[in-house]
Amino acid sequence: MNDDALEVYHGDQWVGRLHDSQPLRFEYAPAWQEQPESVSLSPSMPLTQRVHVGDAVLAYFENLLPEGELRHHLGLRHHTTTVFGLLKGIGGDTASGFTLLPPGTSPAPPHYRPISWEALADHLQHRERSPLLSQQGEEARISLAGAQDKLLLMLLGDGRPAIPEGSAPSSHILKPDIQGLRGVWNSALNEAFCMQLAGELGLEVAEASYQAETQACLVRRYDRVPDEQKGLRRLHQLDFCQLAGTPSLIKYESDGGPSLTRCRELLQQVGAPAKDLQRLIGWFFFNLLIGNNDSHAKNLAILYTDEGPRLAPFYDLMSTTLYSGLSRRFALRIAGEDRPGSIERAHLEALAKAMRFQPRYFIKQGLELAERMPAAIERTLEALGTVAQPGTEQALLDRLQKRLLSNCRKLPARWAAGVS
Repeated sequence: MNDDALEVYHGDQWVGRLHDSQPLRFEYAPAWQEQPESVSLSPSMPLTQRVHVGDAVLAYFENLLPEGELRHHLGLRHHTTTVFGLLKGIGGDTASGFTLLPPGTSPAPPHYRPISWEALADHLQHRERSPLLSQQGEEARISLAGAQDKLLLMLLGDGRPAIPEGSAPSSHILKPDIQGLRGVWNSALNEAFCMQLAGELGLEVAEASYQAETQACLVRRYDRVPDEQKGLRRLHQLDFCQLAGTPSLIKYESDGGPSLTRCRELLQQVGAPAKDLQRLIGWFFFNLLIGNNDSHAKNLAILYTDEGPRLAPFYDLMSTTLYSGLSRRFALRIAGEDRPGSIERAHLEALAKAMRFQPRYFIKQGLELAERMPAAIERTLEALGTVAQPGTEQALLDRLQKRLLSNCRKLPARWAAGVS
C-alpha cells in the first residue's frame, strides 16, 4: 500500500491528511473535528465522519487543479497523471481556504519576492507553453483551477507586484491573453471590460482592472482578506462543481453538470440568503447579454464568510461570442434551449417555474438589466479608454460596444414578447 500523503492546513491549523490511495482517501484531524468554528472541506465530506473515501474526495480535490491542456502540461512537467501526483507537484496556494503541504512540514511565514511589471511583461512575452507562469523555479507550488494560464501575485503597499513563494497567500491573479485558440485576441481586455461592466451594474463582482504593461487582466482575490498581522487570511470557498460533488470534466450542463435549477438548490442547501438567489438571476441574464457562452457551474462559488455562506462575487466574465471560433451555444439550457438568440419568453417562464421563481419577476430582472446596460457600457468605456492602446485594443472595445448594444436591443424583444 502506498503511504504517500499530503497535509491539509487552514492557516497554521492542521485540518487533515490526503492519502495517495485508490480511491483517494482523506482523514480529518481529530482536533479540527472538535473545534466549533471548523468547517468541512465540502458538504459531501462532513466533519462528523473522520475518514472519507472515493467520489466525494475526488470531486473536491480534483476541482482544485487546472484543466485541459494546462493539466496535461503539468503532468508532463511533474511526470504524473494522478490527481494526487498533480496536487503534490503544485499544491500551495489553491482556490480555497486550505493549503496542501508535504508530510512533516507546516506552513512557514509568508515570503514574497518583489518583481517589476516590466519583468513580468517580459516573462509573459517570452514564456514557454507551460501550465503555470512560475517565477520560483522547479520548486514552485502554485495552483489555481481553470483552463487558462494564471499568475498568482501579491500587490505590495506601494502597488508593486511580488511573487508569493512556497505556500504564501496571494492577493491578486494576473490573467494574460488566452493563447493557442484560433481567432481569440485581447481576451484579457475583454474580461476586464466585462468584469467592470458587471460592477457598474451593481452585480457584485471581483475587482478587476486592465494591467497595461503586461496586457493582462488583474483580479483582486475576494477569498483573501487582511488579518490582524497585516497579512492575508484565507476564506474557504467551493465552486458549484465541488458543491455538487461532480468533477471538473462535468462542469457543463450538456455533460451532466449542474443546471441553473440545481444551482438554486445548492444555494438553498448551504443556507445562502434570499438576495443571493436574486444575484443568481442577474448573473444568468448578464451572461446572456454579454454573450458569455462559457458560463458553467465552475464559474459560480460559495464563499464561507464570517457572516455565513454567501454566493461569491462573480468572476471569469467574458464575451466569448466575440470570437467566431468559440461555441455559439450557451453553457446552460433554458427549458431545453441553448441558442441565446432563440430563447423566448416561454423558455424563460419555464425556467423560472423550474427554479421556483415567479415568471414575471424573473423576466423583469433581465429586462431591467438590459435597459440599464447601455449607460453602464458608456461608463465602462470611459474608464478603460485611458489604458487601451490604439489598434487591436481599441478595436476590441469598439466591437464589444457594438455587440453588446445589439444584444441589449434584440434579446429583450424576444424575452418580453416571445415573437420569432
